[in-house]
Amino acid sequence: MQRELIKLKAERLRELWQEFCYKHTELYDLTCSEYMLLLASEIDELEAVIQEKKNLIDYIGGLDDIRNDLIDDLCLSLQIPTESKIKALVAKLNQIEESKQAREIEKLNLLLLDIIEKIQEQNKKNQIFLNKALHSLHELKESFVGHKTYKTYSSSGGINRSSMGY
Repeated sequence: MQRELIKLKAERLRELWQEFCYKHTELYDLTCSEYMLLLASEIDELEAVIQEKKNLIDYIGGLDDIRNDLIDDLCLSLQIPTESKIKALVAKLNQIEESKQAREIEKLNLLLLDIIEKIQEQNKKNQIFLNKALHSLHELKESFVGHKTYKTYSSSGGINRSSMGY
């Protein structure tokens, strides 16, 4: 009976990991869409994507709570410390001959880590674009109020910045 319960919990954990991969892929797609909308200056569509992204992040947060509870429960069932990492859990599943779920969880975890890394890289691109856009807006604002920033070179070849008002 205990073995069947562990098997069911391991299968549920595998399904949950698979859903994590799906939802993080959706998040990656939204992050890429966000970048494309930033480039096209499509503010209304951008706001909708940002809201969709926020909702998805909230959903993923709920999945993470379920995952943590399930891992804690599975660790208790397997008699391993609840603070154990997924590797320890996978190793224990392999020991009790639940290697199919263990392999699948391990593979899905690697896939999830790869997707998360791609999301982080795309978020950095989005942030760089936003920073450049904000800098350009600031310079445009300064030119409207009569301040212009000129770049000149010093005698040592470095850039001197001086602001001149009209």
